Amino acid sequence: MRLLPINRLQILPLLLIFSWASVGVSQTLQEVTDEVCIYGNCDDGRGTLELSTPWGKGSYVGSFQDGEFHGQGRLEIPISFLETEVYTGNWQRGVRHGRGTHWNGKGKLYIGDWRDNKRNGIGSYFFNLPRWRENEHSEFWLKDNTENYTGEFVNDHYQGQGTYRWPGGQKYVGGFFASTKHGEGMFYYVTGTSRPQVWEYGDFVR
Repeated sequence: MRLLPINRLQILPLLLIFSWASVGVSQTLQEVTDEVCIYGNCDDGRGTLELSTPWGKGSYVGSFQDGEFHGQGRLEIPISFLETEVYTGNWQRGVRHGRGTHWNGKGKLYIGDWRDNKRNGIGSYFFNLPRWRENEHSEFWLKDNTENYTGEFVNDHYQGQGTYRWPGGQKYVGGFFASTKHGEGMFYYVTGTSRPQVWEYGDFVR
């Protein structure tokens, strides 16, 4: 039996608490009570690490370096008796870094770039999904058929140029800052007509 090293305990709980709004009582990796390497090399190589929680078993399957998640890997961990949180993608020294997919178990899915354990770069964030099954729908299908923001991110915020699409099909294409509309943009109606808009830090100007 191996218990989580202190550095992993300090870093990885961030995986499960990083949305704009609180997701309520959330399972964190601090609540992992036991870990067992059940296959391969979980120190320097590729292996499968089984994680025990009050809600059942989770796992990390992927690459390790110095006992930390590093390279390609998939973390799946229960956050309740019915819900499971999943991250699959790139890791660097125990944190998400590179491209990856995160399902929070509660209707939100992010596919895109990560840096230092935060959404940084280009990505798509999907909301109010009734469920998520890996490989059921492509990222392109989700962009056209669900509520989502697609564009630039800075430290977990919509920031830069992006598109926000509502469930009815309307969309706003333009500038964002700190997760609010900012600068010039274009609002598109479901009829196909459009209207230019100007926003200042979330406030409509014209």
